[in-house]
Amino acid sequence: MFFIAAIAGLAAGVIIWSLSSFVIAHSITLVETRHPELAGSMRMRVGVIAACSVAFVGSLILGFWLAWLISERMR
Repeated sequence: MFFIAAIAGLAAGVIIWSLSSFVIAHSITLVETRHPELAGSMRMRVGVIAACSVAFVGSLILGFWLAWLISERMR
């Protein structure tokens, strides 16, 4: 049962991660449009890496939490 719950939880995590990646990409476009001097800078790259890392780890945590929650409800 935990396997089925893990699939559902990780699917939700992947959906959230995809949406957050879209938001991050849109935010990068806005920043580069408003502040062209930041395009390709180290500051921008570090910000992108940090935002993507937080989104990835957050989606994994969400996926495992949902899997645990679903498996607990199935018992």
